[in-house]
Amino acid sequence: MKQYHTSITINGMPNEVWRELTNFKSYPDWNPIVGKLTGEMKEGKKISTYIVPLKGTFYPVLLRYHENRELLWQGALGAKFLLAAKHYYRLKVVSDTQTELQHGEYFTGLFSYFLPKSFVKKMELAFEQHNILLKSNIENSQ
Repeated sequence: MKQYHTSITINGMPNEVWRELTNFKSYPDWNPIVGKLTGEMKEGKKISTYIVPLKGTFYPVLLRYHENRELLWQGALGAKFLLAAKHYYRLKVVSDTQTELQHGEYFTGLFSYFLPKSFVKKMELAFEQHNILLKSNIENSQ
C-alpha cells in the first residue's frame, strides 16, 4: 500500500480552517490539487473532483463530512480491488489559537503496489503546497 501524510499548524481555530477548507467555490483560485469540487456534501454521495496534478475528473464517494473535524472521500479507478484511494483532511486543536491540519491519501488494491515512487512524491509535494496556501489564506484574512 502506498500512502503519504502531511501536516501543518495553522494560526486559527478549527471552524476558521474548516470554513476555508470547505469553500469549494474558491478552489480554482488557489488549490494546487483539487481544482474543482462539486456535489452534495453528504456522506455516501458521489462528488466530482478535478485533480490538477492528474489532469482528470474523478467521482469519489464522500465517506465522512464531520464539520470542523474531518473530510474524507474515496475514489477508485475501475474496481476497488484494483486501485482505490482515500483522501482525507483532519483538524486537530493544538491550542486556543492554533489548529493542526492533517492531510493525506492512501491507496489500496492490487495496482497500489505498482504506483511509482515519483508519483507518490509528486503528490506529497502538491499536498504540502496545498497546506501552505491554505494556511496563508486563513492567516492573511484574520
